[in-house]
Amino acid sequence: MQSRFLTIFALSAALALSVRAEDKPKDPAAAAFPGLATVAIPEKDTPFPGQVAYDAKLSELIDKPLPLEEGAPEIRRMISTRVSRDAETRYFIDFDPGPSADPGFDITDQKTGKLIGSIGAESLAIPGNGFIYATGRANRMHLEHLKYAIRDGKLVEIEQPFSYVGLQSKAKVELKLLAKKDGGETIATIPKGDSLEVVLRDGEHLLIKTRFGLLGWWKMNTSVMANNAEIEGIYYAGD
Repeated sequence: MQSRFLTIFALSAALALSVRAEDKPKDPAAAAFPGLATVAIPEKDTPFPGQVAYDAKLSELIDKPLPLEEGAPEIRRMISTRVSRDAETRYFIDFDPGPSADPGFDITDQKTGKLIGSIGAESLAIPGNGFIYATGRANRMHLEHLKYAIRDGKLVEIEQPFSYVGLQSKAKVELKLLAKKDGGETIATIPKGDSLEVVLRDGEHLLIKTRFGLLGWWKMNTSVMANNAEIEGIYYAGD
């Protein structure tokens, strides 16, 4: 058991060290929801900076580890909070670093002890409007922005038509942008080293804007890591 735990710890540490400083995402919650209190996730628990932002009038700060099972990652109870100003139900928000740099949050009904659901992410924002907002980079190709609600006692994700990326970057290989995801006319060819903007993602396809302002689709390789990324900053941040 101890050997397995040490192996997992080593993998997590290696992933954290492989993330370059310029690739570490900034949490957008502070700008999107000004006035919220925040509590940071310990840096040892996540390869990317993380925090929980919350309405101090609806929440109680806890920020303490839960009793640890042998060989298990340390789960940290961050806050007790109401998700909505219009509902009295309170929830525990617990951060779980996961077995191998797989950070996430467990949402538990404080009264019943029932697990409502889990969110794979590094940061949460709970502004009190009935929704939970999350940002995550680990185990993803880019920083993702997510929205959740609790409906009929279950945590449900609010589906978006696309996943916003908004990354100013550059090509590390030549990229051919197409008019349609499944083909069509070539809109532009971006040479290796040229700057670009990754606007959004739809599945395996990225909508990319050239320096001139043309838009076209490009199918990414979802197995690339930081050292062989085809677009700077677009790579699988996992193991």
